[in-house]
Amino acid sequence: MLGEKIKLYRESKNMTQGEVAEILGVKAATISKYEAGTLEPNIESLKKLAELFDISIDGLLKEDTFDISKINILEVLREQKNMKLKGNLYHNTQITFAYNTNHIEGSKLTEDQTRYIYETNTLLAEKDSITDLDDVLETANHFKLVDYMIDMADKNLTEKMIKEFHKILKEGTSDSRKDWFNIGEYKKLSNEVGGLKTTEPKNVEKDMKKLLEWYKSLNKITINEIIEFHAKFEKIHPFQDGNGRVGRIIAFKECLKNNIVPFIIQDKEKLFYYRGLNQYQTNKEKGYLIDTCLNAQDQYTEMIKYYLKNQIL
Repeated sequence: MLGEKIKLYRESKNMTQGEVAEILGVKAATISKYEAGTLEPNIESLKKLAELFDISIDGLLKEDTFDISKINILEVLREQKNMKLKGNLYHNTQITFAYNTNHIEGSKLTEDQTRYIYETNTLLAEKDSITDLDDVLETANHFKLVDYMIDMADKNLTEKMIKEFHKILKEGTSDSRKDWFNIGEYKKLSNEVGGLKTTEPKNVEKDMKKLLEWYKSLNKITINEIIEFHAKFEKIHPFQDGNGRVGRIIAFKECLKNNIVPFIIQDKEKLFYYRGLNQYQTNKEKGYLIDTCLNAQDQYTEMIKYYLKNQIL
């Protein structure tokens, strides 16, 4: 879709909708409508967009004939990770994933700050603002976690691996200095999520083994089974904190393992995501969570197209 292309090209240039709007001489709301597909740019706007994005108008309008089934996403991410390639799929997966998954859980870091931490290993401070050190540490830790997940992606999911995911995410944070928090191990104290009770600490190990046994017994893994695993994992809530981020990294890993386009839940979709989890876990409606994840999958597909379309034979 043209709107999705405009958004991807804009984001690749680290531009806001307002900045693009200023160049086109329109309101930021107009750019939002372009990207949502509810309004088509006129010819003058198309010319300015094509010039801004350094692409022909035909290139901007042309429908993609991209066949994503021809690539192995895991192999691409591993290759780019090992190359330390900047500005491509792996690089932007790191930033997009870390910003959104941490922001969903309350991080106050902006996307620009997340990018700056990843690209320079320093913090872009905002004037007269106070930055929570845990936000910085968990962002840096998430970069390490994605690298570890990519390395382990083709291996079978185990309790040991899941615990290692949690340990990497929480290392060095204030939580890691609390004896009762138990990083890299299952929770010691009861918790809840979205007003729903979760598995009692004494039953977590049993429920996790049961969940993994169910998952391993499946004859075929599709995105629907991965979404179901995610909903069941979050209902158990095996760790004291960090369950959402660990659960989302597991879902990404399992998509890569099964050569399924993965998904990154956007912070702006968190209310739909939370509602979806609640509805799924209370056996009311599975569609909300599935639709949210499939929408996120479509967004990651567009990211893949943007970065890899010229690399596919």
